[in-house]
Amino acid sequence: MEHKEHAWLLRNWEIVLQYAGEYIAIVGDSIVAHGKDFKKVLSEAEKGGATPLIHKVPPSDKELVV
Repeated sequence: MEHKEHAWLLRNWEIVLQYAGEYIAIVGDSIVAHGKDFKKVLSEAEKGGATPLIHKVPPSDKELVV
């Protein structure tokens, strides 16, 4: 089963690339938190009460093949 957040991530990779080397937290169709510290990103994202999708964006000097 595909979640809304995962679908958004796949459709919006151009936006995601702006966060190279960081964790991003996605809820629905929005990035609600980002940063290099996983625990801080998760904590910030959970403040709204939703369960976020956390994704580590590869550094810009790395190529990701999916």
